Amino acid sequence: MRYAILSDVHGKLRPLEAALTDARRLGAEIIISLGDVGSDACFDLLRSVGAVGVFGNWEVSRWRELSAANQQFVLSLTPVVAGDNFLAVHAAPWWPEGLSTVADFMDYMLTSDVKWRQLFPYLDEDEDARWQALAELETRDKQVLFHGHTHRREVWRIGPTGRMARLKGQHISLETRARYLVGVGSLGRPEGGDPAGYVLFDDVARTIELRDV
Repeated sequence: MRYAILSDVHGKLRPLEAALTDARRLGAEIIISLGDVGSDACFDLLRSVGAVGVFGNWEVSRWRELSAANQQFVLSLTPVVAGDNFLAVHAAPWWPEGLSTVADFMDYMLTSDVKWRQLFPYLDEDEDARWQALAELETRDKQVLFHGHTHRREVWRIGPTGRMARLKGQHISLETRARYLVGVGSLGRPEGGDPAGYVLFDDVARTIELRDV
């Protein structure tokens, strides 16, 4: 199965269109959106291609601004998509027990003292959060975590000895005994000098490609 995994469109329709065209050309069979889509037009396009995915902090705070059809779509999204050997989330693969929808997350924000960064941590800035993400992979017996939120593209490999190292390059072949944390970057607002892009994941060939658009 080939997956196109994208995130943080933030209402920018043209890079989303370019990513979907590129993904279709390369044989992507499933589109996964990792949240912060940012507009009705972008949600309309994602729904038209049968995309699945998760919600981000933008959806939690602003889903009621969307059209009725897109509100229903966002309310159906979950905090995580789980594949045979991967997890896909907006920020991190953990959250308070009992929360499962954007409405749950907003209610929790309004009734607790939790900060946005606690509910949606930045894995590129927080090494402890990266190790916690690795623990979630091990607990769920998955090899790869795909995440957005940081607006940066980066891949961390954790080998069988427990050493965490950031990988270079745009083509990664998965090693059987390693686990990976993959920041897919942003289509709408890339940061850190990264281009707009998405990730192409082939779970049969066991490859990850960071695609520019």
